[in-house]
Amino acid sequence: MHDFAAQVGESVRAARESRRQQQETLRREGEDTARQLRHEQERASELIVTTWERIRTASHASDGALTVDRSESNGVTIFELRWQEGQPARSLQITVDETDGMIQAAWIVASGHGRSVDAPSVVASELEISKVESVILLLVDQPRWAHSAVPTIPW
Repeated sequence: MHDFAAQVGESVRAARESRRQQQETLRREGEDTARQLRHEQERASELIVTTWERIRTASHASDGALTVDRSESNGVTIFELRWQEGQPARSLQITVDETDGMIQAAWIVASGHGRSVDAPSVVASELEISKVESVILLLVDQPRWAHSAVPTIPW
């Protein structure tokens, strides 16, 4: 009976240790997730600034061919660049969500020239500003658009 009591005691200790380790693992994972989210939120904030700088630079360099808007609400910033010269009428919408640290882009095209296309959302830390520059250059690529080729957003 002594061996039996020892086995029960050992099993209880092992179960408690296992539960403690699981709780510790969950706590660490939660901290890691929170740390990663803070990092993505900080990167999204940085992207808002650099994206707006690139958009304004493009607008100024376009000599009126591009118009731009920026709106913000509840941690989400939406940039819209509209092509003003030639057909098809089109715009690029870039959405940066600081709350979840994500960025997304979409083409908005006039009816009859294809359909609007969304790029997948990506975490802010995975997006280099060169990708934003590339998509702006695609917006102003009139020969491509004149052939009704809606380009893929490169992210």
